[in-house]
Amino acid sequence: MRARLERLSLLWALLLSPWLGAAENTAAVFGVNQTPPSIRAMEGSEFTIECTFNSSNNSIKWFVEWNKTRNYVTEKLSNGTDRIRLSGDKEKRSPSLTVKKADVTDSGTYVCWVGNKDGTSRGNGTQVTIDEITDLMVNQTPTSVNDLEGSELTMKCTFKTVNNHSTMYVRWYKYGTEGPKKELVNDSDVITTVHLENRFASLTLKNANSSNTGTYVCEVGITARNLSGNGPGTQVTIETPDQRLMSSYIVPGAVAGTLLFLLVLGILLWRWRQSSKEPLQSRSEAEMNQMETSSPLPADEVTYVDLNSHKRHAKAEEEVVYTEVKTRPKQRDDNDIYAKVNPRHR
Repeated sequence: MRARLERLSLLWALLLSPWLGAAENTAAVFGVNQTPPSIRAMEGSEFTIECTFNSSNNSIKWFVEWNKTRNYVTEKLSNGTDRIRLSGDKEKRSPSLTVKKADVTDSGTYVCWVGNKDGTSRGNGTQVTIDEITDLMVNQTPTSVNDLEGSELTMKCTFKTVNNHSTMYVRWYKYGTEGPKKELVNDSDVITTVHLENRFASLTLKNANSSNTGTYVCEVGITARNLSGNGPGTQVTIETPDQRLMSSYIVPGAVAGTLLFLLVLGILLWRWRQSSKEPLQSRSEAEMNQMETSSPLPADEVTYVDLNSHKRHAKAEEEVVYTEVKTRPKQRDDNDIYAKVNPRHR
């Protein structure tokens, strides 16, 4: 009977041990906080997840473990790659996870686990989404270059990159007047450099000459995705010293000619406006003259005209005619003419 009771006690102890262990583990480590709750970024970028916690026993050594779950598969993260960095401050109890040059495969749920010899506790998790690059956003500087023969000039190109650089390429093309675009490669007068890690490329023309005149374009692509992008281009003009000297005279001459043209145009406009005013003045003067001539004369200004005509003929008693013309204004702009004829006999 006694042996039977001992076996029952041992069985109950085995059955209750997981629950007791869980309670002890919960008391050992608690208060794990993980931030941020979610992250969304473009591939090639960098993100960091923070984790803080408190422990009931500061003398016990603790450990931190980071797990990522993607497509129902969970993996443990470590410092084994140059893209993933795990760090932690034992005094502040704030471990962190940093992922550099993020890739689409870095999407998933990241969980921080903190524990010691007595048990573990987990954070609330961080959902990470990495979007694939669909636009390489190629930028090119400068927009234009104007220089003399024999000079050296450099064009720069910046762009976005992906984690897997093996499928990326950078090419330089020249669009000139001689025909279709031409790909430029390294030689004695052309130097191309590519730094995918720094998202940078350059093209240098040494000992430039007039044949280098044209438009230069930087093309960046990813062969694995059939994706490419072009810069806005750089317009290059290479002149000879004689051309530069001629342009130094042409430009001031063009400016002087423009100013002279504007001056002559202004004079012509001024004369045209003056001539357009003269007919109006002449018309006004004519109206004033008409008003003056049509004005009535004063009452005391009466003109008498006596016409005496004497005819000397053989006959003594020839008829003599006296004619008197009298003009008297009755009112303004009206004239009455009175004519009176008086016959007399001598």
